[in-house]
Amino acid sequence: MARRSEAGPGPAMSDGLVRRARPADTGQLVEIDSQASSTPWGAGRLEAALAVVAENRERVLVYELQASARGFLVYSTVLDEASLLYMAVLPRWQGSGIGRSLLLVGLGEMRRDGARVCLLEVRESNGPARHLYRSAGFSIDGRRRNYYRTAAGREDALLMSLAL
Repeated sequence: MARRSEAGPGPAMSDGLVRRARPADTGQLVEIDSQASSTPWGAGRLEAALAVVAENRERVLVYELQASARGFLVYSTVLDEASLLYMAVLPRWQGSGIGRSLLLVGLGEMRRDGARVCLLEVRESNGPARHLYRSAGFSIDGRRRNYYRTAAGREDALLMSLAL
């Protein structure tokens, strides 16, 4: 299921597409994960996410440009509630609109599948991600104190939601 991204302008978006991940993408997703996150999911967790795709519990979307994955998004849906579990974009492509493309296509799929709300957690220090989510209409609902590990100790997670 390939879809051209419908998000704003930019070189990455005009040529790339968002599609469902396939098991063959695992190596590229692990590489993106290891480069983009200070606390990567790792191969085992990504392989598990791709495995449960077959059971329709989680979905993994990939942003592909020139036959290469540049970012990915993982979400799950239970009844009418979707949860954005993870999103990562290669560092050199961050800020190019790939995250926005992944998010907008993912939200569209969630709506189509009957979700009425999307929930997520984001590091309080992750200003670019918080800006992206706010610009897509998410609002802050709460906080989980000391949720994320950091090199200096712990960091709060902000809880955000969007009515679909």
